[in-house]
Order: sequence, then C-alpha cells, then structure tokens
Amino acid sequence: MSGRRLITNLKGLFTPDPETPWGTHTVLDAALAIQDNRIAWVGPRNEVPRAWQGAEPIDGKGRWATPGFVDPHTHLLFGGDRSQEFNRRLHGVTYAELAAAGGGIRETMRATRLATVAELVAIGESRLAKLARKGVVHIEAKTGYGLELETESRLLEAYAELKRRGWSLDVTLMPAHDLPQEFAGDPDRYIQVVADEWQPELVGRFPGVARFCDVFVEKGVFTADHGRQVLESGRKLGLTPRLHADEFCHTGGAELAAEMGAASADHLMFCSETGMKAMAAAGVTPILLPATTLFLGMRDFAPARKMIEAGCRVALASDFNPGSCACLDPLLILRLGCLQLRMTFEEAFTAMTLHAARSLGREDLGHLHPGALGKVALWEVNHPLELVYWMGETYLPEIINLA
Repeated sequence: MSGRRLITNLKGLFTPDPETPWGTHTVLDAALAIQDNRIAWVGPRNEVPRAWQGAEPIDGKGRWATPGFVDPHTHLLFGGDRSQEFNRRLHGVTYAELAAAGGGIRETMRATRLATVAELVAIGESRLAKLARKGVVHIEAKTGYGLELETESRLLEAYAELKRRGWSLDVTLMPAHDLPQEFAGDPDRYIQVVADEWQPELVGRFPGVARFCDVFVEKGVFTADHGRQVLESGRKLGLTPRLHADEFCHTGGAELAAEMGAASADHLMFCSETGMKAMAAAGVTPILLPATTLFLGMRDFAPARKMIEAGCRVALASDFNPGSCACLDPLLILRLGCLQLRMTFEEAFTAMTLHAARSLGREDLGHLHPGALGKVALWEVNHPLELVYWMGETYLPEIINLA
C-alpha cells in the first residue's frame, strides 16, 4: 500500500474545476485519495472505492479541503527595507517623486548589491516559510533588484539554491526592472545590454533555473518597444514572456503582451478595453495585484469585472516587494479581490489557485482533481466563504504536502 493515502473525515472539499474557466466543485463529507503524490480520486466519503479501503488514512479532523494558493507574481529576493520611504509617502511624497530622487527600486538595488548569496538564500527561506504557513504552495519569483550583471547572477544563484532545497517556485529573469544610475538618461543602451548581453549570459550561467523573462513597461521607465526587445531576446533563449503593464497609466502593455504571446500581463490598473480583448484572444492571463493599489494609496483598482466579461481568465497575486507591496498575506489578496475588484468568492479563489497556476504552465496545481499534485490545504472553518467574510481573522491552514 506504499504511496496510497486517503484523507477522510472532511467537512467538505472546495476546488476550482480545471475543465471550465470559472467553475467550482463542492463535495460535502468528502474524501480524497492520493497515490504516488498525486490525487487519484475525489468524492463523498460514503462512496470511497473499495480498492481504497486499506489505504493509509489521514484524518481531516472535520476541516475543509482546498487546493493551496499559488502566487504568480512576487519579487521574493531583495536586500534592505524601505519602511522609511513608506513613511515619507504617508507624509505626501509620491512614489514617482521618490523614484525621481534616486529612491524606489534603486534604493533596494543598492542594498541588494551588498547582499551575499548566503544572505539572499536565508532571506528567501524566511519569506517562503511565512507564505507556506499561510497556505501558499508555489510561487513565481523575479530577479530585478541587481540592475547589474553580477548581482542579477547572485540572485539567480540564490533562487537555484532555494529550488535545490525543495522550495516550489518558478523563476523569472527581470534585469529590466528599472534604469540603473550607470545608464542614467540612456534607456536604449541599457535595454540593448540587457537583451544582447546580460540575458544570454545569465541563462548560460544558470541553465534551466529561469523559465520566464519580464520587463517594466511604464511611463518614465521603459517603452513598449523596449519591452518587445527584451521579450524577443528572452524568447530566443527559451524563456516565456511575462510583462509589467499599464500600472500607472496606459502604455499599451496589455496589447504588447498579446502580440508577444506572453504567459501574463501584470498590474493592468489602466488597461484599455482593446487590451483586454487582445489578451483574451491570445490566451494571456491578466494577473491583478490589488494589494499594490492599496499599499500605494491609489484609487484605481484593476477592472477585473470588465476583463472577465471580455473573456479573460484573471489571476490574482501578491506582488510582494519592498516598495509598493510589503505583503506576505494571501488572504488579504483574496479579500481585496472580492471587496475591491468586485469578484465573487468563487472567482477570486479560482484566480488565486487554478488560474494562477495555469499562468505558470502548472496544470497539476491549483485544483483537487485526479492528476493534480497532492498539495492540500485544510482549513478550520464552517465554510470556505469565512476566509473572506471574517475580514480580520488570521486563518492558518494545515498543508498536506504529498507532492
């Protein structure tokens, strides 16, 4: 019976349906069979197949089973802290003004350049452990706080070590996160260096570590043409494009993501309706980051409802980073999805599990159906709706990680 386990005594099971864009399944008094680390059967406890009667039991203790959360947009590794900058914003200094004065991403760049690989790994493990305690079973994590070849290389080396230690993450290469002081006033030259020299060198040094490439297309940072240059370079190296797009104004980022066949376009507070339709037609996942909007004190949350109506399979993510979203709380993201983006509970939960996983090409995460990895969250609630309804509650699931 090795490798055969049966989770039983569950109050219920709630999961997105991988066969439909927004469908979900609920099973009361449920049981869940796992073989060789993958889900083999799901259904009511009184219908467990006879062949599973002798499997190793796991007591669900009357809790609800759901898939664990997948976070498809984080900036996990960086040095330093920008709490003082945060306070300056509370005193009225804007994010753009801080960046123009040499703060923002470049402040974190300076701290990250001083960090060793060992320090970065320790930082990463601490943050990943916090996310895991809160129900996150897989993340996407970007480079981008080096803004020079050797620091970007150390970030990739640290990510490689985290993966070697068993942490479940996908890595995105993003040296085009901002314009470093060394290239001040010459974004064209910087983008050329990133596309023609740094990305090939980094992929060569760490083959197979990064799966994606990304670029910050935004007014005052990089243009859509810059973004296209970086993403085309990455694609030739075997990296799948992702894109920071339309965060502070409309830049055509969503349209560029569709043109490039990107896995995702992220932020999108100022996405055009043309961009929404283009993403839907191209199969690009819009990844919305409502905690960033909240953290920056902005009024314009991404138009999730319009995107869903346009046919987009929206995902939600944390955008964990030191300057615009110091958030390691998936339940806050879920609640903001419902309360600010006007998504239903079922939509928001699907956006943080199934659609988030699909944006990373992870078909076996984000749901609890046969073939999925055995990463199951057990919640001490009367119904999963309580995760949103009780706004101030800190629910910490037990993760049954058999994958």
